[in-house]
Amino acid sequence: MNIIDGQIHEPQIGGGLVAKRPPDDLSDEMKTFINVELAREAIDCMGIDKALIFARQEFNEAAVARYPDRFGAVFVFDYAAEDLEEQIAAFKAKPGMLGCRTLLTNFSQIYRDPTVALQLNPAVERGDMDRYWALAAKYDLPIFFGAHDFGFYAGVCAERHPELTVIVDHFGITQSLAYPIEGDRWKALPKLLEIARYPNVYVKCCGAQLVSREPYPHNDIWPYFHQILKAFGPERCFWASDFTRGRWGTSTPPDESGVPLREDWKSYSENLTFIKDSSEVSEADKTWLLGGTILKALRWES
Repeated sequence: MNIIDGQIHEPQIGGGLVAKRPPDDLSDEMKTFINVELAREAIDCMGIDKALIFARQEFNEAAVARYPDRFGAVFVFDYAAEDLEEQIAAFKAKPGMLGCRTLLTNFSQIYRDPTVALQLNPAVERGDMDRYWALAAKYDLPIFFGAHDFGFYAGVCAERHPELTVIVDHFGITQSLAYPIEGDRWKALPKLLEIARYPNVYVKCCGAQLVSREPYPHNDIWPYFHQILKAFGPERCFWASDFTRGRWGTSTPPDESGVPLREDWKSYSENLTFIKDSSEVSEADKTWLLGGTILKALRWES
């Protein structure tokens, strides 16, 4: 069984938010090289065959160039860029560049500030992102929707562009905030399930540890996960770890440094074994969830 991580981020020398700064005499190229090796070592230690990177383009290209059989990449384009078509065409022409991503909310504002409400980017309803979606379809570039509680908007894109692979991130719900999420964390799920009627919509099942209110093996996740699997089928759902985010996307209030407490960090291994070692899904379904679906959705060579 291929095991493929459907979302990792660029690791950092020293650990990201809790990092010890790298030596000043390291060049940017050497820092990138080290970060690529950190990513490769992480998936090697986990027994993961491939991983899909969501990062800056310099890191994307460096990782794919060094390990073309291990990494693919996704990039977030500026939907308003005048030369957007030229950027997408150039990206698609490069080896291992497998998808693009559209961000529908003000998540960057609310991540650390609980006083700011989650909102849909007005550009979505104005139609300002339509060109981006149409170009993704034109260049046959699967598109990921970072939409949080607005994942159902992926259905709008899927209906307009039935030939385009549309992937809803993070179960279609809000997660990875630096403060506790109160109330029903799955309140957006019914609307997500409604768009299962579009056969070109997939769900990235990512961040279970960050949504669960129970310790490993996070049994409170499964009633919701089963609804997604029933609606979309395992052939349109795939696992992702969100590697590196398990350190900072926790619900423990940060200490005086602003960093989540170490005891609440979520482990990479448990993120995988939550599904891999579970009796909640069949071995056949695991084959889809842990590798088969993403290979199909992205037309990624195994």
